[in-house]
Amino acid sequence: MLQQVPSKTGFRVIKQLLEAVIFEKLLPFDLKMLSGNEVSVNIHGQKYNFQSQGIHSSFGRIRLREETIRFIGNDGEQTIPNLLDIVNELTTNKGIKKCLMEELQQTICLSDWNEVNIQPVSRRGIVYEEMESALIEGHPYHPCFKARTGFSLNDHQMYGPEASGSFQLRWIAVKKEYIKSSFPCKEEQFMKEEIGEETYEELIVRLKKEGVRHDNYSIIPVHPWQWENKIIHEVKRFYHKEIISLGIAGDFYRATQSVRTIWNITDPSKAHIKLPLNMVNTSSLRLMESNSVCVAPALSSWLVQVIEADSYLNDKLNVLSEYAGMVAMEDDMNLSGHLAALWRESPKIYLNGEEEAIPLNTLSLVEEDNSLYIQPWIDNFGLEKWMDQLVKVTIIPVWHLLVSEGLALEAHAQNMILVHEHGWPKRFIMRDFHESLEYVEGFLKHPELVPDFSTLHQSYKEAPSDKYYWMSSIEALRELVMDTLFVFHFSELSYKLSLHLDYPETSFWQLIRKAIHSHIQSHPELEERHNLLKSEKKAIYAESLFSRKIGINEKEFRHQVPNSLYHVKELT
Repeated sequence: MLQQVPSKTGFRVIKQLLEAVIFEKLLPFDLKMLSGNEVSVNIHGQKYNFQSQGIHSSFGRIRLREETIRFIGNDGEQTIPNLLDIVNELTTNKGIKKCLMEELQQTICLSDWNEVNIQPVSRRGIVYEEMESALIEGHPYHPCFKARTGFSLNDHQMYGPEASGSFQLRWIAVKKEYIKSSFPCKEEQFMKEEIGEETYEELIVRLKKEGVRHDNYSIIPVHPWQWENKIIHEVKRFYHKEIISLGIAGDFYRATQSVRTIWNITDPSKAHIKLPLNMVNTSSLRLMESNSVCVAPALSSWLVQVIEADSYLNDKLNVLSEYAGMVAMEDDMNLSGHLAALWRESPKIYLNGEEEAIPLNTLSLVEEDNSLYIQPWIDNFGLEKWMDQLVKVTIIPVWHLLVSEGLALEAHAQNMILVHEHGWPKRFIMRDFHESLEYVEGFLKHPELVPDFSTLHQSYKEAPSDKYYWMSSIEALRELVMDTLFVFHFSELSYKLSLHLDYPETSFWQLIRKAIHSHIQSHPELEERHNLLKSEKKAIYAESLFSRKIGINEKEFRHQVPNSLYHVKELT
């Protein structure tokens, strides 16, 4: 019987799956160095060996060449591996195996649909909001980069970002006793300002028709997919009108690349709204826990205060404040994590004159002409000059915030937005930090500004270090920043520049190391604090993004990787 050849996406999923196996050391393997940074890899499973050639990239990442991937059976025959062959080597647990295969196959299914149905066009020059839909590639490391469990193809077309489907929100009324909220003003005033007085009044009319006092209820938006797949079933359980459906109303929205955060296409300057979805995508179930929703406005206010008080940062970094939130409390309803909303500022309000914005993962995109998205900018300004400016306006502010202020942000590519003018980097905007900010109290420059977490949610009362935002060691702060900013973010640009422009990865990381040291030399008061971070250790920890998928019983999913900043230090 002829073996079925994987689709284009199938090959990519197999490639990223094996790369994760190597990077996170999930199976034993041998590396043989060839010429330059070329390597030959032999992965040893219980039943099969997997072989490939690839590139030894920064931070120990191995980039496999899809066309060279083979497995070797007991009879010595070489064939193209399929997903089940690999998954069978990673776990014997039938439940885990079933879930993982479903996520991998769903990733292929949705991506194949994109390949057939989305017409390739140049993404150069399109506006920020449209770029959120145009980033169809998904996570460049995680093999479940488009899992979206529970999404049908119709859901994918309507609620995924790629097909640019637009939709209105569902609205429900929930008795106030079940809701915890944080608004910058009175709830009624807030809702009128956010959704428009006409829409608000229409929802109140619908609520009054149910024969209840409208001031006993909070009105909360629900993603239409979440309504159909979760909330509607919970509403049917309630007989005393604790939850009342108010139907569809208001502005039209589209998904950003994160799927559960949506932007307003009726008025793009209005807030983005983050809503829970009962689906798994990449590593996580995309719900929203009540503690993180409750703390988001206070975290935003704190971060803005810190940045505005820092003379270096105040004109180099903006944050999209998550200025309001509401959530169903888990102790009172069977909706823990399923019913919530966060309002986040639109990037549009921070753009001036001829400035434009792009998500930072745009930088490593390859266009239909097989050149980098940023190629025209590099041609115009020159690679070294443009790279110097990019590092100056993106990496250095994140590093300064860590060293000077003692705050670590999860600065991965999807969380950072580059502001540029005709391709020239000017500054960056940070978003989505309500679950990804860390500090050590003794390392804070302004500890008096820290929110009183114990008053914001009961989960924080007497909570231990390393569970939420306060860490027990400075190393944890460095780990968060270097892991997200370098290992899984700028390493993609580093690799693509080497591949497309023959710009050595060592030169890339030498430039970054030099920029960091230059910044510290310009701020000598930071030298001692910078040294405490030990950012040039020979090996550092990186998050094991895939390991949790195969049920490894680890308290912390992380592993050691070689540090490229140490490596280039040794070369100087």
